[in-house]
Formats: sequence, structure tokens, C-alpha cells
Amino acid sequence: MIVRRLGVTPPGLRDRERVLRLAADEYLRLLATVGYVAPDRPAAVKLTTGFLRGIDRISQDGVENASEATLLGAELAGSLPGLLTSSRFVGPLVTATLFAAPPAPAGVWTLHAGYAVAGYAEVLAERALGDHETILRAAVAAREHRITELQDRLQHAATHDRLTGLPNRAMLEERIAELLSTGRTLAVLLVDLDGFKQINDMHGHAVGDELLVAVAERLSSVTGAQDCVCRYGGDEFVIATAGGDEAALVIADGVLAEIARPFFLSTGAVRVRASIGIATTAGGSRDAAALIHAADRGMYSAKSSGGHRHHTER
Repeated sequence: MIVRRLGVTPPGLRDRERVLRLAADEYLRLLATVGYVAPDRPAAVKLTTGFLRGIDRISQDGVENASEATLLGAELAGSLPGLLTSSRFVGPLVTATLFAAPPAPAGVWTLHAGYAVAGYAEVLAERALGDHETILRAAVAAREHRITELQDRLQHAATHDRLTGLPNRAMLEERIAELLSTGRTLAVLLVDLDGFKQINDMHGHAVGDELLVAVAERLSSVTGAQDCVCRYGGDEFVIATAGGDEAALVIADGVLAEIARPFFLSTGAVRVRASIGIATTAGGSRDAAALIHAADRGMYSAKSSGGHRHHTER
């Protein structure tokens, strides 16, 4: 339940291959809904998985390679027999690329994904030359817009939790670094829900997800615009705020009050409580990992004292 290390551990190669294959399957499924059925589906899955693996490969060194990324997309479009010249076949690839995005991709990964989709779209447009030359012109004119839009979507997916919409650990780390760079006192609160497992076991994971979304909304309601509220993992949330003990205690008291109110979910009213650990830079911690570890210890102290309380780790 408690994650001891900051950041996301990269998945194993086997897990990554599984994600890429699932993304390829989704691409072909969506293509079928808009009129294209691959004559040899296993071969098409292999081709698409190779395309996504190619984006991973050229992104490893962190150097932008627009030409190779564009070529990857063009080769995919050219390798699928009978793929028509309609722009409706671009959307499925965008969806598959979002699906395949690593949990915390580097910026260059999103750039390469955008270039690849643009290259794919341009090949489809080039096939329509002649009676439909305007399609190519429109595709070229819209290329930058497509790339920017896709990159924005990928960037949001890379920095936000998909369930709650809150910033994820990657964004939390950036925000803590920003606050530390100002030299101001920084407080970190680690909020752990008491009784969440029992609700999951009793009502199912769908209801558990409803509860997490509702908790995220309440946490956001008691924090300010400059605070960072992050879903840290499972039923844990982290709040980073500029300020010392006083600011942290105000937020912690507000969180306890909000969490104590019943949550009205699809199965009816449920109740949970929260244990909160607090750590500040005044306690000597000067980096994100140390602050979160200290807040983690504080949370365990609050939980071992009966829960539904906060404890500041000195």
C-alpha cells in the first residue's frame, strides 16, 4: 500500500511488449469500426506492434528525430494492404498511441508519437492525389496542429492520474522541485484512507474507484490554486504546499473534516477515515524523496494511534 520510492519504476520488457500488443489490437479493432478489416490480422498486429516499438527505440536516447518518427508512421500506413485514403483511419492510430504511451514518457516520446501520426496521415492523403488533391493540402496545413494536439494529450496523460485527473507522481516531483527552488518552507502531507480495502472488498473495485474520485474532489476543495494535490498510488494522496507547520495543519484539519463526511456513491452512503503524515523542510528534509518518506512515517504514526488524525514527523 505504501510506495517507498519516488517516481515510477519502468515496466519490464515483457510487460511493455504486452502493452504494445494490446495497443495494436485496439488500433485494429477501431479500424474495423470505421470500415477497414485487416486481411491478415496477426500480421497486422505484428506490424503495428513493431511501429510502436520503433517509437520506443528512437526515443531511448532522448534526442528528437522527426524524420525517423515520420517515416515510422508512413511505413505503417504503407504496410497495411488495402488501407483506404480516408482521414477517419487516423483517429484509431491516435488512440492506440495514447494507449501505448509509457506511464511517464519523456517529452521526446510524445514528439515522436506526433510526428509518426502525421507521417501516417500524410501517406493516406497522398493516396488521394488526383481528384482529391485538396486532401493532401489540408493534411499538410494541419500537420502542426495535429502534432501539437497529440503532444498536449500525451503530456496530460503522462502527468495526470487517469482515474481521478489529479497530477501523478511525475508532476508532483516537478512541483516539489519548483517550490524547493524558491527557498521557501515547504510542507508535504501524505493522506492514506482508513477502511478503503474493506469498501473495495464489500462493494467491488468500481465503487472503490468512485470513492477515489470523490476523495480527490474533496482534497482539491480544501487546497489552494498553488498547492499540488497528487494521487500517489492506490488509496494514497500527497499534497505539497508552500508554507510551514501552520499552513500544513490548516490543510490537514480540512482534509480530516471533509473525509469524515459520508460519501454518496452508486451503492449508497459509505464512510472512510484518513490518517495524515506531515513533513516540512523545517524538519531538515531538502528533497522530494526525503520529504515524502518523512510524511510516510508520520502517516504510520497517525494510523497506529487510531487513525483519523494527523502527525507531524520531526
